[in-house]
Formats: sequence, structure tokens, C-alpha cells
Amino acid sequence: MRKTRIMIVVLAMGILGIAAAGAQDTNPPMTKIEIFEAQTGIVIVRGSVLIDTMSGQNGSVSVTAKESLEPGGKRKVYGIEVDLTEDGRRTDATMVDYDELGSFLSAIESIGKANHAITNLPDYDVGYTTTGWLRLVVYTSAKRPGTTQIALQSRHTNWNQILFSSDQLAAFQNLVQQAKDKLDALREGK
Repeated sequence: MRKTRIMIVVLAMGILGIAAAGAQDTNPPMTKIEIFEAQTGIVIVRGSVLIDTMSGQNGSVSVTAKESLEPGGKRKVYGIEVDLTEDGRRTDATMVDYDELGSFLSAIESIGKANHAITNLPDYDVGYTTTGWLRLVVYTSAKRPGTTQIALQSRHTNWNQILFSSDQLAAFQNLVQQAKDKLDALREGK
């Protein structure tokens, strides 16, 4: 009887261990600014400015420029926060580090130009994912063959997805560029 109880406890602990390991696999990696802000035992100053909020086809997107630092200016980290509010769902905030903004802006440009000529196959998707799991993708629509859809997706907490038209994608690109320009000026001391 005692051996049976021990076996049940060992089995239960093994199952819990596997479940915990699986849960950790779904957590996105932290960005530099998230790692900096998660530190304990030190004072951290978090500065931010909302660049703007725009509408998508099924919700809204806000872009905020962020600076986090230790008092006295010993260490500073910069980035943007992109908040996706899908209709009927909670807002999902995803961070993008400053050093990734240039490649993110280039990716937005490329995704905006993607079309059926990119591959000989009838279905495609072209996407870019940031370190913090903000994903921008254009793909062929399964519901409307021959058409494409643009989506900004967050895999951070709520898995929100905001759909964009081409004009809305350009507006989003403009918000990200404005945030980068604001951070550039801040980094240069202007």
C-alpha cells in the first residue's frame, strides 16, 4: 500500500512538472526593457509618452514611446509599447526594444509591398515577429480567395489580432516612426 502511495505521488509530481514546463514554453521571451523593468532591489524610473491611438478594422492600436532608467542616469533603456485592443477583449501590451525599431520599420515597408508575385504558389504569408512576439503579417485570405489580409498580432498575454487595410498599415508605420523619432531625440539629449 505504501509503495502504491509513493508511486501515485511520484506520478502526480511528474505530471505537474511536465505541465509547468509546457506552460513556460508559451511565455514569450522578455525584451531588454522588460528585463530592465523587472529588476528588484533598485529604484527604476519609467517615463512614457503616448504617441497616438489609431483604429484598425476590428479594434485599435496605441503606440507609446518609453524610457526606463536608474536615477542618476547610470543605465537607460528605450523602446515602444504597442497596445492592441481587439473588440470585446482586454488590451494586450507588447514591448519592442529601441534597437529593433529600424528593422521593424523596414519590415512594415516590405509587408506593405507584398503581393501574389512573391511566390508561384497561390497562398502565402509574409511576416515579421519582434523579440517580444509582436507579429505583423500579410497573408492570402482563406475566406476570400485571391485577396490578402494584414494583421498585427500580439502573442504576449491575450493573443489579440488587429486587422489593417493598406492605409491603416501606413498609419501604423507612421506611429512607429514618430515614436522612434521621439526616442532618437531623447537619446541625443534634445
